[in-house]
Amino acid sequence: MSWSISQIGKKEAVKLAVQKYLEGYKCSEPEETIRQQVGSSIITAIDSQAKDIVVKVTASGSQSTKYDPLGHATGEFTNNFSVEVVPVYGFVE
Repeated sequence: MSWSISQIGKKEAVKLAVQKYLEGYKCSEPEETIRQQVGSSIITAIDSQAKDIVVKVTASGSQSTKYDPLGHATGEFTNNFSVEVVPVYGFVE
């Protein structure tokens, strides 16, 4: 399975959008735990920005099942994710 979010706007609006996204559908484990922890880090990063700043959040991840040479699921997974939280300067409304 995979997940992704991309938002840009005033920090409080982006924070609410991220929180709503995290409350939405659930991934299988351990991907869901990773997604929630990444989300918590995104919220912390947003909260650390100046009150009137515009932020851009881009995050995604995926989990794959590992298979043996005969094509049988091993019960092991591979996970990857990327996150970017950046202030946007020069934003005009």
